[in-house]
Amino acid sequence: MQISATYQNYGSGIHDGLSKLFDISEYLNFPFTLEEAARYFLPKANLTTEELGSLLTTHGFADLKFVIKDGYLLTPHNQSLSSRLERERVSAAKLESAASFAKLLTRLVPFIRTIAVTGSVAYGSAEKWDDVDLFIITERNRLWISTFWMLLQIRFYKILGLRGSHLVPFCLSYLHDEDGFSKESRRSRANPLFARELLKAKPVAGTERYRRILEENKWVSEFYPAPYEQALRLLRSAAEANTRQRPGPACSQSLLLAWVEGMSYMVLSRYLRLRAYLTNLKLRSEGKYLRTFVPNVSPAACVYTSNFYRWLSSIWGA
Repeated sequence: MQISATYQNYGSGIHDGLSKLFDISEYLNFPFTLEEAARYFLPKANLTTEELGSLLTTHGFADLKFVIKDGYLLTPHNQSLSSRLERERVSAAKLESAASFAKLLTRLVPFIRTIAVTGSVAYGSAEKWDDVDLFIITERNRLWISTFWMLLQIRFYKILGLRGSHLVPFCLSYLHDEDGFSKESRRSRANPLFARELLKAKPVAGTERYRRILEENKWVSEFYPAPYEQALRLLRSAAEANTRQRPGPACSQSLLLAWVEGMSYMVLSRYLRLRAYLTNLKLRSEGKYLRTFVPNVSPAACVYTSNFYRWLSSIWGA
């Protein structure tokens, strides 16, 4: 009875969501599990894995051509579970590398409040040479000073060769100061894709601050109630041993630092736009059009919006 009621309320939405998931799964050549589909790709339906499996078998959806095998939704595009397991292994190695790097960053850059890994690594779908996308929030009005030092550390990390080159393609793809992120999250309150990205991100530093971000954005639970509650439980239990937030320097509001912040923004915003232009030229020459991106740069944010993310927004956004 519960399944029938759910289908009556969300039947068309469930079919639409699964159709979108099918397209993404085929493009990535990456099979998702029934649990992932139920929890993260059917906003507001609030289905269990068992309910979704029953709906798929009892209500048809034959046009989607999914094959259910060992709890996975396979498309006919030569997908294999062994390939998925290999990507999970690669993603885990990249995540561990990012965690090590994040510890170094937070020691050297006192204005960082939280660091999380997003993108393919967070979803467990990364291939060997995929970037490690970093989500970073800094103290208010200290984004560009922090970015300057982060870029230097990334360069040193690569030069020193402390890890394999495929483990250190760190990309500062989502940077905000605290005010900038607060404004962004308010603008995105009706966006299920933004909500899912918050839930799927893997905090690697400033876990307690990331937990507060989720608590401050309770609207996320309107789309994904069960994953939201689970994420909060995990973050509370996995809070860093030293949860006391390290204060910024006593002079953090000085005129000197304000001037340095302004100069850093002026120089780095031009540098990052130029580097994005050159990178996009290379990506286009390789035929990787969905990976090309636009740098959205402001005093409070630096966000790389790729064509792939735009495509996801067109089908999963508000």
